[in-house]
Amino acid sequence: MLNSFLPAPLPQRWARPTYIHLLPALSRHYHAMAVTKLLNLLAVSSLAILACSYGATPVSALSVDTHQFPRSPIRGHAILAKKKRAANGKRCKPRPSSAPAPPASVPKPTTPPPPPPPATKPASTKAPAPTAPSTGGGGGSSTPTNGGSNSGSNGGVGKVGLAWPIDDDRALANFKTNKVSPVYTWSPYIPRKAKELGFEPIPMLWGEKQTSEFKRLVVKGYAKTVLGFNEPNQQGQSDMSPQRGAQLWQQFIQPLKAQGYSLISPACTNAPSGKKWLQDFFAACHGCTFDGVALHFYGTDPQAFIDYMKDFHNTFGLPIWPTEYACMNFGGGTQCDREQVFNFMSKTKNFMDNTSWIAHYFAFGTMYDMGNVNPLNRLLGDDGRPTDLGYMYIN
Repeated sequence: MLNSFLPAPLPQRWARPTYIHLLPALSRHYHAMAVTKLLNLLAVSSLAILACSYGATPVSALSVDTHQFPRSPIRGHAILAKKKRAANGKRCKPRPSSAPAPPASVPKPTTPPPPPPPATKPASTKAPAPTAPSTGGGGGSSTPTNGGSNSGSNGGVGKVGLAWPIDDDRALANFKTNKVSPVYTWSPYIPRKAKELGFEPIPMLWGEKQTSEFKRLVVKGYAKTVLGFNEPNQQGQSDMSPQRGAQLWQQFIQPLKAQGYSLISPACTNAPSGKKWLQDFFAACHGCTFDGVALHFYGTDPQAFIDYMKDFHNTFGLPIWPTEYACMNFGGGTQCDREQVFNFMSKTKNFMDNTSWIAHYFAFGTMYDMGNVNPLNRLLGDDGRPTDLGYMYIN
């Protein structure tokens, strides 16, 4: 191994016998170089082994760093911030609903808001127990007891009524003729100048939600007649059972008879359930009296209207009050055109003006917005004056 560290032999001409004395020194020199290289090799190997022992320790994404290599604080914050934004984004994003949006409410012909708005909480939700039947009183029979009012009038004088849901006394004045008298607002309230203009205001107990205002307003001298519930057989209207209707009548309406009021029955729709509801109501209303039967009719045939009036009069034997009617098809068929609307108005009006047991009648509608009723039936113009149909109606 020593020979490998010796230089190549010198040319012969350069050889000198005197170089032999240098061999011991050269031997020591090359031995030291070999040891140094060996130590270097060992050092490098040791470092490699040491480096391999420092592998990264695996950790959970939510755990705190435990190994000795520090994580860059900037990079770590960026990662956490990104994760937080992602989590917040998922939490705050609106969840799509699989249910369809509720359809917009479609107003019924009898839901124009009365001015001012009625009370939303009844004065009492507890009805008194039904009283025992009295002589001449209703209850137990589907035929109502006559409260003693007259049977109606002839010639149409004062028969025409206004179903008036708007707060516009100026327009109301434009509808006063010798044939127009009663006015109601689907509420206990009456128009401010109704009496001054010569109208007979008629408060209504629309339904259970108006009982507190009705009780507060409708006292002796306030009016002469009251109307019962609005379409109690119809969902979305006053919507109550005949038995509940009888309880409310006994509590809030029947006591007014002693104060001189005429009492007009609830007004049902001309759906088949309407007549049955009234029959059950009269049977349940013990001790109740009635001075007329109110009803609603929507259809396109004037003769069907006339036949319906006759049927109710024959069934219940009381004066009839059509408190809503119009040439309107709610069955999804063809609507009345202008000629049909005028024909419907002419024939029905002629019949009612000349029928003694028709007490009063109220066409729909004296209003600016007809809701879901054929607008050709509109009686009130944008200028606050009667339309052509309106002039026919009040004259």
